[in-house]
Amino acid sequence: MSESSDLRIATGCTGLDTMLQGGLVEGYCTILEGSPGTGKTTLGLQFLVEGCQRGEPGLAITFEEFPEQYYENAEQLGWNLREFEAKGLLKIQFSDPITFLEGLQDLDGHVSSLVEEMGARRILVDSVSHFERLTDDAATLRRIETDLVHALKREGLTSILLKENAHVLGGWDKSENRISFIADALVLLRYIELESEVKRGIVVLKMRGSDHDKQIREYIIREKGVQVLDPFQGVAGLFSGSGIRAATA
Repeated sequence: MSESSDLRIATGCTGLDTMLQGGLVEGYCTILEGSPGTGKTTLGLQFLVEGCQRGEPGLAITFEEFPEQYYENAEQLGWNLREFEAKGLLKIQFSDPITFLEGLQDLDGHVSSLVEEMGARRILVDSVSHFERLTDDAATLRRIETDLVHALKREGLTSILLKENAHVLGGWDKSENRISFIADALVLLRYIELESEVKRGIVVLKMRGSDHDKQIREYIIREKGVQVLDPFQGVAGLFSGSGIRAATA
């Protein structure tokens, strides 16, 4: 596949698209990382639903939840995934990491065939943390993750790969984030303790070949998905999970 163009792909989250200077670059592979409950799957589905509404078919690969759970979660957010599937705009497929990777690497494999049959433009993988359980060897894992990213690019897909972060408040172990260096973009969702209240913060840590908003912004989850709010102002230590108001003069 040729290098990615400058065409932007809307994520369905207006605030995030603004942070990304217009959306994801077409053909990019993005890691969306966060601890449980931060809204990774919601934002991933938001990305697919936006594609369906624009006539850009999408594929969701899940290693954790059966499609029925996706349907139920989406209904609570006001999305009818079955309707999109009936129109051929969406396919949710339960798989395991090895079967998925083999089906994607093989040009005649079932995943590649499905992408061609649908004319898929977008893909959500939930989650790449499962690949880490296939091996304890760092070099082998690096090869697996590299093969995954390259195969997605070869298929011409703009992808969001969900990744678990075991740290609920604070902490970000680079040794656990090898795939984040392979991917084109990295978006981090995290809980932030601020004045005895837990809030959610989003930041774009990496966007290869493109400028992006570097501020940490608050976000909420409501009907129709994630809504990004204003940046946190006058607060230090957000990345550690505990925000401290800067002292006033």
